[in-house]
Amino acid sequence: MVKEIYRSRIKALTDIWSQILANPAGLSREDLPLLIQKVYEENNIKPFRGFKTENLFDKEIISLYVVGKDGLGFFEEYKTVFERLFSDELTYDEALNLIINKKPIEAFELLNKNKEKLARVLRLAFTRVVFSFADEQLLINALRELHSTNVDEMQHTAESFARFYTAFKLAEGIVEGTIKSKLDYEAQKRAISITIGIKYPLPKQSYVSLIVEEVFNTKPSKKIFSKKSTLSKVKRKV
Repeated sequence: MVKEIYRSRIKALTDIWSQILANPAGLSREDLPLLIQKVYEENNIKPFRGFKTENLFDKEIISLYVVGKDGLGFFEEYKTVFERLFSDELTYDEALNLIINKKPIEAFELLNKNKEKLARVLRLAFTRVVFSFADEQLLINALRELHSTNVDEMQHTAESFARFYTAFKLAEGIVEGTIKSKLDYEAQKRAISITIGIKYPLPKQSYVSLIVEEVFNTKPSKKIFSKKSTLSKVKRKV
């Protein structure tokens, strides 16, 4: 079941699909980021993000793809639309399948050994998980497979994304109200790291605070975050 905090986001993405299918030949891939940005701003929704702010709405095409393919089940009926507008995401999906099937090196080669594209493959798995279209194990298995290689770029990408995912899940818990104290926060952070099961740098409070405010439109809790953890401190690092 989709979590309440994502219902408005999924509805907005569903509305975009309605616009796409009303005139499937009238839009190009280049139109999608602007269309997503327009609909998000109209609905006071912010894109998924970590520290980096580049190409946020281009990255959100993955969310649109996931809702269309996994949520609405449009792929078979509108395959030509997917092939024309979501060719990159189809490649990410292929790479994700290779990773899950214990072929991470083949996946990296499919992506022309591009770290940014590899991160988007993980974002694809992440989006399926947070939208409740896939079990969390999908992302965890992908992170573990990438980290098990002897390729520095792949290991680093897995570690970086694991840190982001930990920060995101902590932010999600704070917004949902399941994390109510500093003790809850520290316990959950440790639990997430154990579940992921690879060695990676745990996120600082400032990272979690940024996601709480910049993704979920919520003020960071003073009960959880220390005075040193401020959004201004994070922005200076970006």
